Amino acid sequence: MDRTIIESPIPISSVAWNWGLSHEPQIQESNEPLVASNFYPERIINSPEYFNQGIDGTLMSIYVRQSVYDKLINAATLLPEGYKFVLFDVWRSNEAQQSLFDILKNKLSKQYPDLSQPALLKRVLTTVAPPSDDIINKPSPHNTGGAVDLAIIDQTGHPLKFGTPFDDHTEVARTSYFEEKLSQGNQLTSDEEMILQNRRLLYNIMTEVGFTNYTDEWWHYDYGNQNWAWKSGAPYAIYGSIRPTFTWQDPLIS
Repeated sequence: MDRTIIESPIPISSVAWNWGLSHEPQIQESNEPLVASNFYPERIINSPEYFNQGIDGTLMSIYVRQSVYDKLINAATLLPEGYKFVLFDVWRSNEAQQSLFDILKNKLSKQYPDLSQPALLKRVLTTVAPPSDDIINKPSPHNTGGAVDLAIIDQTGHPLKFGTPFDDHTEVARTSYFEEKLSQGNQLTSDEEMILQNRRLLYNIMTEVGFTNYTDEWWHYDYGNQNWAWKSGAPYAIYGSIRPTFTWQDPLIS
């Protein structure tokens, strides 16, 4: 493995993520299909976290845009020998987006009963994008099939340490959190050094093949959607709202 992958720091963003600005890019739909991501276990393992937890509007299979899948395969070749990606979520239905938003808002309101409604909403939006009321022009990132939640497992199937669980709601989940500690003159523990290197490994590999990172989540990367267009400076997004197609029956329609 090229050691620059774990030696190159993750950039520290000087501004907070802005969902309003991230939805500004226009969409010129490429009409790329969604494809299942579970046919290449030598490189990619599926762990559909929301389906496993019984969230409404979820599927057992993880679907992803074709070019996103190809980029993930390309990125996986840059991992250390025997390491693999594990996907938690990519395409997400609007029903699931609303479910996650409501569940987290309810959870945080009980956990922090003294928070004002604006402060509560800000905490919720750090982890869950707002359910879109305009899926044509402002789809939620995952609803496009271009937002990828993932981590890395080693050659024995053990997850690498990234400092928080997937979908953690604290500031430690911020991709550059440990870079910030270093920049402030703090000395990292040996565990924190390992976490820092693992985050750099994921970040530098994913950005090398064309993804951008949602800065508040070490696990979230984008390609082709409005998040990606805004962060990368692309003239427009190429993925809008989409839904998998099925020959006999849509499992999301009861």
